[in-house]
Amino acid sequence: LIFIGSGEFAGGAVVNTMLSSATGALGSLFFRTAVWPGREWDISAALNGVLAGLVAITSGCPVVETWAALVIGLLAGIFYILASRFTIRVMRVDDPLDATPVHMFCGMLGLIMTGFFAKPEFVRRLNSDFQPEDEKIYSGVFYGGSGQLLASQIVEILVILCWVTLFIAPYFSFLNKMGWFRVSPDQEESGLDDSHHGGSAYPEIYAEDNIAKKNSNNFYELEKAIPEEKEGKKSTVDPDEEDHTLNKA
Repeated sequence: LIFIGSGEFAGGAVVNTMLSSATGALGSLFFRTAVWPGREWDISAALNGVLAGLVAITSGCPVVETWAALVIGLLAGIFYILASRFTIRVMRVDDPLDATPVHMFCGMLGLIMTGFFAKPEFVRRLNSDFQPEDEKIYSGVFYGGSGQLLASQIVEILVILCWVTLFIAPYFSFLNKMGWFRVSPDQEESGLDDSHHGGSAYPEIYAEDNIAKKNSNNFYELEKAIPEEKEGKKSTVDPDEEDHTLNKA
C-alpha cells in the first residue's frame, strides 16, 4: 500500500493489526480466568491470544475501522480458548502448540468478521473500479451490505478447506502407511507437549486428572506399606526370641 501511494491507508492497517493483537491477548487471558476461576493468570493464553488477534484481523485490516479491529481481536481471543478446548476434547487432536485453533479457527473467524465489518469507503479505496451501485455488494453487513461479501468469505473458507484436504490427505495417508504418522502409545498418553516439546500445553485441562492420578498412586503405595498385622496375619517375630531379647536387655 505504501508503494502505490496509500501510506495513510497502510498506517490504518498497521494500527488495526496492533489493536487487534492487544485485545486478543486481553480477551483470551480474562476469558480463560473467568471460565476456570481460581487458576493463576496463564501467560501462554495471552501470547496465543496475541496470535489469534493477528490472524483474525489479517483478512480485514485495511477495510475495517479501529473500533471494529478492537472487537475482532477481542472475539478472536475468546474464540481461541473455545477452539482450543474443541480441538482437544471433540476433534481429539493433540496440538501442543494450539496451531489449529489459532490459525485455522481464528483465520476462519477473521474472514467471517470481514463480511460484517468491512466499511464501503475503505473498500472503495482498494478497488478503482468500485461503482456506487456496488456499495451494497462490497459492504459489510453492519454497514448495510447485502450479505454477498459475507457469502464470498464463507465460500473462500470452504475452498481453502477443500484445497488443504486435497493436498494434505494423501501426504498424511502416506505417513500413516509408513508408520510415521503416530508416536508410541506412551508418548500419546503423556502428550506430545510433554514428550516432544518439554512442557504442558493444557495445564487447566489435565491438572485435576494428574492430581487425582498422583493421589491414587500414593494411596496404592501406602496400602502396600501397611503392616501385615492389619490384614489379620500373625507377626513373623518368634515370641520366644522376643522374650530372650528382653531378658538379655
